[in-house]
Amino acid sequence: MPRYLLEIKDLVVKYYALSGIVRAVDHVSLAVKPGEWISVVGESGCGKSTMAYSIARLISPPGKIVDGKIVFDGRDLLRTSPKEFRKILGREIGVVFQDPMTSLDPLRRIGDQIAEVYMTHLGMKKKEAIEKAIEVLERVGIPRDKISAYPHQMSGGQRQRVAIAIAVALRPKLLIADEPTTALDVIVQDTIMDLLQSFKKEGTSILFITHDLALAAERSDRIAVMYAGKLVEEGPAEKIVENPLHPYTQGLLKSVPDLWGPKKIESIPGYPPDLRSPPPGCRFHPRCRYAGESCRREEPVLRCFGEHCVACHRAWVK
Repeated sequence: MPRYLLEIKDLVVKYYALSGIVRAVDHVSLAVKPGEWISVVGESGCGKSTMAYSIARLISPPGKIVDGKIVFDGRDLLRTSPKEFRKILGREIGVVFQDPMTSLDPLRRIGDQIAEVYMTHLGMKKKEAIEKAIEVLERVGIPRDKISAYPHQMSGGQRQRVAIAIAVALRPKLLIADEPTTALDVIVQDTIMDLLQSFKKEGTSILFITHDLALAAERSDRIAVMYAGKLVEEGPAEKIVENPLHPYTQGLLKSVPDLWGPKKIESIPGYPPDLRSPPPGCRFHPRCRYAGESCRREEPVLRCFGEHCVACHRAWVK
């Protein structure tokens, strides 16, 4: 078995807008081990979803993957033919999108949408595929009498579980979950996280995209922090939470409320940069209280201290 199921190497994704070129993902490298849960955390617009959709080759114009490699189970996905890639996506890589109301077809019954996975990839007949659809629906906590329902007849949490059912129907090796708990109440959110955890226990690797560092810390083996298209910190979840090295990660943790202690919530001053013209040096330096001259002039490289990696000139600052 290879050490890594997924390796993203020096990935560059740009959006060619009329107002300028947006550097959405700028030389990002990340790896996921078999059976591992890794969460990618950052503010909206930091590039985390763009990176995830690049794996599934779902970047469409004006976006373009301009450089890098995405190696999945020994195959470079960016150089795989469309015919071969269709066999991988859905069967070996599952994707759960942020809003199931837009990813599910509103005009088709949910049973037909799940059954299509089995019919397309395994060549099953419709009757057999529907039976498999019922099985996977019950696995995600949806009763079989919902098999004929349309998406609009279900709650937000139920729709998200249907989206997960489609993504995991063929027991993929990798599950990409793009903020699957957004707009759900905390009880349903916990149910969804338990569901994802159950698939991880069965050997599925999870790439979890979220802006919620506290949520990521609860379940992840490792956490990767992105800021302004760059990977700024990555390491085991407990190290990221207990000893964050990057000032941006420290700021994210300080913005998480503590219901049981006297901790005061602190916001990160300022706003993320315009990725059409990011600042020179460290992209976080206009918002960083530790920034020095080198931070304004030189772009930091990702350095590793054991398993804990950080891109910061002043990573020693506590």
